[in-house]
Amino acid sequence: MQELLRIAVTVVGKEEGAYRWRLIEQYGEDWHVLKQQSRSMGTYNAAMAAGLLELQKMIDDLDVGPREEGPEVVTAKKSGPVFGFGFGLPKLG
Repeated sequence: MQELLRIAVTVVGKEEGAYRWRLIEQYGEDWHVLKQQSRSMGTYNAAMAAGLLELQKMIDDLDVGPREEGPEVVTAKKSGPVFGFGFGLPKLG
């Protein structure tokens, strides 16, 4: 099995009510930005949840996580709703 990639979701908040997610990946000792949100969100919670959803879109199989590409066969993405890690879901009512 290929090595697990070191990808993290972080939230940057330059001011109250202006939060943006960033996906960062570690190479050696350094972290590099893979993707970042273009528009701010009103809460840390919303930005973190959106970042986690964005990370999930990049992963072929959530049961094994993001892996380095290599000679192994990559399975197709699972269909259906994105999981969301159990928080950041919209409040109903």
